[in-house]
Amino acid sequence: MEVEACMAAIRESGRSSSERRRVPRIEVSFPVTVIAGKKQHRSQAKQFSEYGVAVAPPIKELVGKDVQVGLLLNPGEKPVSVDGTVVYGTDTSIGIRFKNVPPGDQQTLRAYAQAHGIGISRPQQ
Repeated sequence: MEVEACMAAIRESGRSSSERRRVPRIEVSFPVTVIAGKKQHRSQAKQFSEYGVAVAPPIKELVGKDVQVGLLLNPGEKPVSVDGTVVYGTDTSIGIRFKNVPPGDQQTLRAYAQAHGIGISRPQQ
């Protein structure tokens, strides 16, 4: 019975964290380069929001580390390069939260998200 209670608590905590997301994620598929120190990892984006990205394959040794992320959002354009922290790893992917994103790059990420149907529309200033 204790195992069932623990599993229910884990499922409930998972729901709570997804409910706290600032914006929803979208399913995507574009190339990503994750740079940690001198190592480069070629990955594929699986989920995206203007605040982070989930990429595969899972590179679990990066969990908790600061990385640089190159996002090839649109073929033929220059990749967007942002800093991030790998905040989780699963059997299929790692999640990277973007940090210290310059305003111009944040606008690019927001525009991509909005063009694909998510995010909050903000008035132009």
